[in-house]
Amino acid sequence: MFMAMAQIDSREELSEGATFRITAREYAFIADIDVTGAYRQLKEGAEELQASVIRIPRNQLLTPQGNQSSGHTKKRGKLPSDAVRLMNLTAFCDYVESEGYIDIAFSHVIEPYITMLKDSYTTQVLISSVRLADQNSNMLYQFIRKQYSSGKKTFFDIEVDVLKDELELFRIDNGEKVYLYQNFKDFNKVFLQKNIEKINQYTEINHLEVKIVERVARRASKLRFSYKIDKESEGLDIRIPYGFRG
Repeated sequence: MFMAMAQIDSREELSEGATFRITAREYAFIADIDVTGAYRQLKEGAEELQASVIRIPRNQLLTPQGNQSSGHTKKRGKLPSDAVRLMNLTAFCDYVESEGYIDIAFSHVIEPYITMLKDSYTTQVLISSVRLADQNSNMLYQFIRKQYSSGKKTFFDIEVDVLKDELELFRIDNGEKVYLYQNFKDFNKVFLQKNIEKINQYTEINHLEVKIVERVARRASKLRFSYKIDKESEGLDIRIPYGFRG
């Protein structure tokens, strides 16, 4: 999905029924994997996208544009405030194994949201998300970019439990929230340092580090993430094919 979004020009309205082609060679090049693995991941990705459902709360729904009703469509009343609309992400995904590519078409009801989402990302961020195939490193990367976009250009402090909430590092046992990695040494070694290394290696975020800035009863309670983002323009990154530059 990120590679399809990277091809969208957010300055123009996404035309209904537009398709986006992603080849195994392009995916292998950007994600830094072998072509054989790219073929497999493209096929799996197409199947996952076609099965994906987007859930949008009522207060985040966009106002319909134009005349989307027909003579056979019953006019709907106002949705209750707690309503959540379920939408299919894609209209179709074509996978052509002999030529090694997939074509993606977003569903017409989701297209305005895709354009709006692209507005929130630079092409560099989308491509970096592709390179971070691991979900944990991707979520940490997205969270750091969110902090950067909010004005925290070189560092931010965050409580350990708040960070785990943001990264969904917990489970629910008998209705109670139980955080993963109870021992900070394990959290730091197994999760933080491992994913920080990937982010430094594969994305535009450089010199990413984390340190403890506050303790409670000798336990780490607050962390500071510091970083530097050297290139905001994806045009400086020769690894990004021209067709994927915004």
